[in-house]
Amino acid sequence: MKSYMLGFYAVLLLWLLVSSSMQDDVVKGSSCLTTKDTRVPQKNLVSYTLQHKSLFPVEAVRFLTISGKVICSNPSSPWAIKSMKYLDAKNKPQSVSNKRARHSVTLVPVNTSTRNRT
Repeated sequence: MKSYMLGFYAVLLLWLLVSSSMQDDVVKGSSCLTTKDTRVPQKNLVSYTLQHKSLFPVEAVRFLTISGKVICSNPSSPWAIKSMKYLDAKNKPQSVSNKRARHSVTLVPVNTSTRNRT
């Protein structure tokens, strides 16, 4: 009986590990089986993920569009490289320049009276 439970827990652990590593594929669409030369305007792209051949049938870049579609591209194609750079720059956190930062200061009068109120 103990060996059955141990086997069950081993299978459960394996299933959890595999499902957690594949969770990104479930959220953003299925894995790419092939790549295509589909090109969309970069303003319609939301994000991308790299798909590595060690886990999937082909090496690919999976672009997610604003309409929720996944485009599978060859990671070495000029359009894919340019689009990845575009998305990296677009999604990079913006730093606030001191020249552009606006500060608002409100002066509050402070009562510095030393009168004794007794």
